[in-house]
Amino acid sequence: MSLIELIMFMAFFSVCAGVLINVLMSTNEQRVRQQMIAGVEQEGMQIMQTLTRRVRRAERIAYPLRGESGSVLSVQVAEQSQDPTIIALETGAIRVAEKNVLRNLSSEGLTITNLVFQNTSATSSNHSVRIIFTASKSTGLPTGGIYQREFQSLITLFPDDDLAGNPCACSTPTCVSDIFDWGYCDGENCVDSGEELLCE
Repeated sequence: MSLIELIMFMAFFSVCAGVLINVLMSTNEQRVRQQMIAGVEQEGMQIMQTLTRRVRRAERIAYPLRGESGSVLSVQVAEQSQDPTIIALETGAIRVAEKNVLRNLSSEGLTITNLVFQNTSATSSNHSVRIIFTASKSTGLPTGGIYQREFQSLITLFPDDDLAGNPCACSTPTCVSDIFDWGYCDGENCVDSGEELLCE
C-alpha cells in the first residue's frame, strides 16, 4: 500500500468514525429525552391521581372559598390524624400537610410550578375543585433542554351528610400576609399548627 493510499484510507476512516460517533451521540440524546418526557408524564399523572384520591375522600373544601382560586388547598377530612389536609407549593415541590406533619408529594428531580386550586363548588354541600399545575424536568445533557407539561383535573368530592372532621371547631384556615395559617384539633382544643406555607 502506497503512502497516498494510506493517507486516503485514514481520511476515509476518520470521516466514517466521525459520522458514526455523531449518530451514536444523537441516538443517546434522543433516548435520554424520551426517558425524561416519559418520566414527566408518568410522575405528573401519579401526582394528580394521588391528589384526586386525597381530595375526593374529604368532607368539604375549607380553602379557597367557593368561587375563588388560590395557591393552597385545605380540605376537612374525617380521619383526625389527617385533618386538616393542606396542599401547597414550596420551592418547586408539592407539599402536603396532614394536621401539622408536612411531606413532599413530588420528587426532587421534578419541578412543579403554577399550582392553582379553583373552588368550583356549586353549593355549600356539593363540593368540587379544579387542580392545575405544570411539571417540568431538565434533560441534564450538555446541549440542555427542558420538557414541561400542564396537568389539570376537576375533582368532585363524595357527598357526606355526617361530617366528623374538625370536632373542636377550629377557625377556617386563612392566607394572611402571604403565609397560610391553620389549626388542628388536639382532643377538644384547637392548636396552631406551628408550620408555615406560602400562599397567594
